[in-house]
Amino acid sequence: MYPDFGKIFRNKVSRVFAFVMFDRPYEYIISMLQEINCWTYFFPLEEGIFRKYMVGFMNTDLNRLRRILDLLKDNQIIKYYHLFELDGNWKLINPTFLVDGTEASSEPDFGHLLEDVPIPDLNWGSFSGIALNKVAQILLMRVWNGHGACDLRRIVRIEKKFKKRRRAELKELLRKEHLELKREELKAELRDLRNVDLSLREFREAYQQLMNKNILEKVYYIWPFPGPKCSRFMLFLRCDSVEATNRIIFNFGRDTRIFTRVCMVQSVERGEPYGVIYAVGDPFLGGKLMTELDQYDELVDRKLFPMRSNPPGRWKSQSILMEYYDEERQTLEFPYETFYEKVRQRLEEDFFTNPGN
Repeated sequence: MYPDFGKIFRNKVSRVFAFVMFDRPYEYIISMLQEINCWTYFFPLEEGIFRKYMVGFMNTDLNRLRRILDLLKDNQIIKYYHLFELDGNWKLINPTFLVDGTEASSEPDFGHLLEDVPIPDLNWGSFSGIALNKVAQILLMRVWNGHGACDLRRIVRIEKKFKKRRRAELKELLRKEHLELKREELKAELRDLRNVDLSLREFREAYQQLMNKNILEKVYYIWPFPGPKCSRFMLFLRCDSVEATNRIIFNFGRDTRIFTRVCMVQSVERGEPYGVIYAVGDPFLGGKLMTELDQYDELVDRKLFPMRSNPPGRWKSQSILMEYYDEERQTLEFPYETFYEKVRQRLEEDFFTNPGN
């Protein structure tokens, strides 16, 4: 399900796409960037001279996020990064399998990408005045990633299993931990988890509250081919007008056997608008894509990011973290200073452990 951030939070909350280049091991980069604990995914991209990731972040302060990334860049952990901010929703376009009784093409109609096409409003709604209690916060995190196919009964079972597993993990960590400050943190989390398990009735009430405010949009992901036979890429486009950019991204997957998720973003570094197409489709499409786009003089910039499928351990994702939500103020604020200090400490530790790296 897609949540409407504008209706949920009183403050501005946006998504950020971070294109990152590096020459360190993937595992090291993942562990370092995960210290910025507002990340939502890591998509490994095809390598060139450098290794590359497209990293998703939830964002409440771009300048502070950039300060952390600059710290990593200044210390040669990453070589380059470029941020694109999505301050609105995205639109999911599932594949078409038949057009007038005939099998749909597995590639876009490249000759008609600038044709008129309906453009939906992707702006966030206005703040609804809602204050999310603990149950609603948990529910939002679960439906964000489609846990239990967004079935409330299954979500209740998933939550119970998570609490049981997390209690066992915390007890083991507490047994091994000697620092008193850290022990108190572990004890506090353990006390929270010892509360009575949430009921199906509570989740139903929270779900109804969210639906009554039109906060959640039900969506269904349908792949055009069996998963192992699909390739994935992200395409960033900028035309000589926003109207032309919108036409291309919404025509790209129209009446075609391709899954697309499209949105408009802004380059944080340059302040320029880009259309983004996240596509899942025929593996042979990527080879001709850029050549076919050459016919459009209106296209002034395009950036293609093919994704790697293997090894699967380099793909990571997590839901939005509601532990930073303030129910009284109805705001979400990420503690960037805490993230910065964790990264800085990691850099110092790594320097003394491996001074030659």
